[in-house]
Amino acid sequence: MADRDTELRSAWWSRMLGHILWFVVTPLCITLRKRLVIAEGEKPLRPGSEPVIFAFWHNRSFVPAHFYRYVLKGSAPMCLLSSASKEGAMMEALVSHYGMGVVRGSSRRRGIAAFKELLRVARSGHSICITTDGPKGPIYKSHAGVVKLASLTGLPIVPVCVDMPRCWRAEKAWDKFAVPLPFTRVNVLWGNRITVPKGADDDALAEYLERLDAAMCCGRPDFAPFDEN
Repeated sequence: MADRDTELRSAWWSRMLGHILWFVVTPLCITLRKRLVIAEGEKPLRPGSEPVIFAFWHNRSFVPAHFYRYVLKGSAPMCLLSSASKEGAMMEALVSHYGMGVVRGSSRRRGIAAFKELLRVARSGHSICITTDGPKGPIYKSHAGVVKLASLTGLPIVPVCVDMPRCWRAEKAWDKFAVPLPFTRVNVLWGNRITVPKGADDDALAEYLERLDAAMCCGRPDFAPFDEN
């Protein structure tokens, strides 16, 4: 049996499906009325700018790669954390079309190796994208790895709240994954950076994790039921 900390699951069909999905995702995203809202005092990524850690929910991951490529113009090197499963291989193929790299692993498989690779990538000047409640939830509850990564690297976390007033939801999926309807409005809210001090203890990390969760929910305790106004 393969070591769970080194095993990467992949298959030709999972990679091919990722490339096919790009031809589906991109035309839909082009129809969206996209709006990027940056918190006061924050600046968008520019070539040569300081790397950051972008944090958003797993069920809001349909549009961020498109925003990176076509709204932020792929301005700074970016790497996405994806699972070591076949789904992760599909995601790796998909986001390659947007100019993003991938580190594969999760708490369930290849976790230690992936965390070490994230440290290396972050220290090399890449920004990191993490779906903080992925890959299996619970929904809207971030895992501690993101604040530990921020503490060790010194990179600030940028909470991203993706608001989709009209969307289709995968009701049977653990995260109720959301796909925006064509021509709908999608707001990507870029929050204020959260800087986790180096050497933070477990209690401090837990406090920063709660702060991050609230920011990614736009400060709304009723965020979970998706707006459909």
